[in-house]
Amino acid sequence: MKNTILLPIVVGIGIILVFLGITSSQPTVEPILREPVEYPKLNFSYVDSNSILKSSLASDGILMSSPLTFTGSSIAKYCTFYQDEIKQNSINYCTSTELKDPEGNFLGNIHMVGTLDYPDAVLGVIQTDPYLSNLDSLKTTYQIMINSLVCDCWQDKKPGNFESISQWIDAAKSHHLEAKRTTSSSEVSGLADKQLFLEITTNSDGYLWKLILSN
Repeated sequence: MKNTILLPIVVGIGIILVFLGITSSQPTVEPILREPVEYPKLNFSYVDSNSILKSSLASDGILMSSPLTFTGSSIAKYCTFYQDEIKQNSINYCTSTELKDPEGNFLGNIHMVGTLDYPDAVLGVIQTDPYLSNLDSLKTTYQIMINSLVCDCWQDKKPGNFESISQWIDAAKSHHLEAKRTTSSSEVSGLADKQLFLEITTNSDGYLWKLILSN
């Protein structure tokens, strides 16, 4: 297997997601527990969505690796995501890619999980330092994820009354820093019938960000 870094995460929205690091030690975070929610399939394929993301990110200087794919017994090892056993057992396929910023530094991962045909959720996981020095790269990545996989319609819809994706991220950041909690989150809906969930967790390396796109 290619020596790819996968940031481990634990995230809310009714599920516990744990990405086991293939290389190096990684931070751990506490979950936000909610009632289990059923998420229908997103309306795009793994191949198409990974290809679109890779080319779109490259146009802004962010490099995305070819996806690692996990099926069968490897799912239990690298793709243990759901707290609910039935939901976890429903995962038949997952892909993971590595992101690097324009300077070639490791930025994070994009994961897709679901059935063999379609993903149920797409997750963008990015670690920032305490000074948020790579916040611009984070914003670029999340904006491309939303525009490419949801719709390029934020300015028309203004979900949550946020004028832009950047404004939503800044508001979530300010709320997290002011609240002084270990983990905080923000959720918006009404964008092409998709749910967008943003979570920030303070850890020893700075802040671990998770953007989850689902129906």
